[in-house]
Amino acid sequence: MPAVSVIVNLYNGKATLAETIESVLAQSFADWELLVWDDCSSDGGAEVVERYTDPRIRYFRSHVQIPLGQARQSAIEMTDGDWVAFLDQDDLWLPQKLERQLSVAERHPEAALIYGRTVRFYPNGSERDYDQAHEYALLPEGDIFLSLFQDSCYIAMSSAMFRRSALEAIGGIPSTIRIIPDYYLYLAVSQRFPVAAVQEVVCRYRMHRTNASQVTAVAVQEEALRLMNSYRDSVDGQLLANCKRQHSTQLALAEMRSKESFSRGLARLFTNGSPSSQLLRPFYFVFHLVRRTVALPEWKKVAR
Repeated sequence: MPAVSVIVNLYNGKATLAETIESVLAQSFADWELLVWDDCSSDGGAEVVERYTDPRIRYFRSHVQIPLGQARQSAIEMTDGDWVAFLDQDDLWLPQKLERQLSVAERHPEAALIYGRTVRFYPNGSERDYDQAHEYALLPEGDIFLSLFQDSCYIAMSSAMFRRSALEAIGGIPSTIRIIPDYYLYLAVSQRFPVAAVQEVVCRYRMHRTNASQVTAVAVQEEALRLMNSYRDSVDGQLLANCKRQHSTQLALAEMRSKESFSRGLARLFTNGSPSSQLLRPFYFVFHLVRRTVALPEWKKVAR
């Protein structure tokens, strides 16, 4: 039984899969297993996995295409590690990712979720913090449940590692969670267990036009709103309303990108969303641009 089970949920990610797998093989901590769960890819991703003879690497191809939530849960059930870590098909781990997280786990035996700082990297070579809310602050630890409503989903799934016993305690990922199992797990686990963080960068999140969150933007925000409603008895009403307003704004903007749903999105923006936040967006953009020019973000400070 390995200490860590690593899960790569694959769907037509052949172009970046080898680099992703190599980042696992390069880990300074070696007691892991890697399950590549293929959700009916059509681009030959299996050929990439077949190149590797490491017995710690397994490949499974689903017989039918299923939602991401079900695919993540099914993959969890096929692994054995005390910890379950996810690595998306186009993301990369830094070599000491697992070692640093397990070191934190030793110091915080009560923690059921350990995540780390993540950097987005773009095709043009630019980089910035994945988590803009804490770009100039330490990552939240301990009881982060309410902060996940206040600052939304600021944890990159490829940086997260869950204690298996905690996943079992919350009952796994329900079938109603189809697109955003990551956000569901953060909320469900942090509501019941403490969370710890690695302040150094442990993961690199690849930005490109086919990022799943961009391709399914409308469905993502619709499911997020349903998830928010499920916590209406656990979260302060005003905090929950603010969170729902943020997701409604993002849903409205996604709808407005299509001619067919533009009018619906515009109406949503003015009824459930925040028009003022969109008016202020250019000022926020300039502010962040200037701040990144004159001040080092936290991840660069730690690197020094």
